[in-house]
Amino acid sequence: MLKLLKYEFYNMFRNKWILFYFLFFLILTSSLFYFTKEPAKVVATLLQMVILVVPLISLILGTIFMYDSRNFIELLLSQPINRKSIYFAKYLGATVSLSAGFLLGVLLPYLFFLRQIEGSAEYFLYASLIVSGVFMTFIFTAFAFLIATFFEDRVKGFGASILVWLYFTLIYDGIILFIIIYFQQYPLEKPVLVLSMLNPVDIARIFVILQLDISALLGYTGTIFKKFFDTWLGMATSFGVMVVWTVLPLTLGLWKFKKKDF
Repeated sequence: MLKLLKYEFYNMFRNKWILFYFLFFLILTSSLFYFTKEPAKVVATLLQMVILVVPLISLILGTIFMYDSRNFIELLLSQPINRKSIYFAKYLGATVSLSAGFLLGVLLPYLFFLRQIEGSAEYFLYASLIVSGVFMTFIFTAFAFLIATFFEDRVKGFGASILVWLYFTLIYDGIILFIIIYFQQYPLEKPVLVLSMLNPVDIARIFVILQLDISALLGYTGTIFKKFFDTWLGMATSFGVMVVWTVLPLTLGLWKFKKKDF
């Protein structure tokens, strides 16, 4: 597995899309710090891009990576190599490479502008943004691998990836809004709290915004979440939910990969 992982790292870091991904966040974060030296404002603005761009790029590049590796996977399977080792090596190669591009893109400008930051440096707040972005990478790359393993046809696979991204970033919030309006005469706090945990994008946003006094960005689900949990308990709960969201699609993808007839 370690030998395969070393190859996957080398293969992913040669990918130009990783470089573009890194440069996108580097330029965006540098621009935000250039115009405002307050980390809280930078995090509030950057968070909206993280919960949209990171899942999309993770899904698209993860799906491309898995489909392009199909012939190599068939070659590996002809050798006495455990399927679990192949799957995890490819998954870690993709996620660690994407996470490194995101991490360096948002961390380097912060370190560069650290001396110019006005007031508190907000170390923990900025770290929570990075943790959310890394979790989004691991979660949606796991979804990408699951989709690419499930669908033989590339077109269907890419279509499913886009639908997953649209569902979690746009459609899901619309569904919750419809439920809130339609059942407004009923007490919805606890059902909405459960529904918020069924969307990793909402949980990642709440994980960061619980530390900010910006009620407008919390949304209805975030407000309910903050009502039931204090800041630290809420962050611990959201962190645990993101771990579950990482393990679930990864386990399903591995199970499908083991059963798949190449």
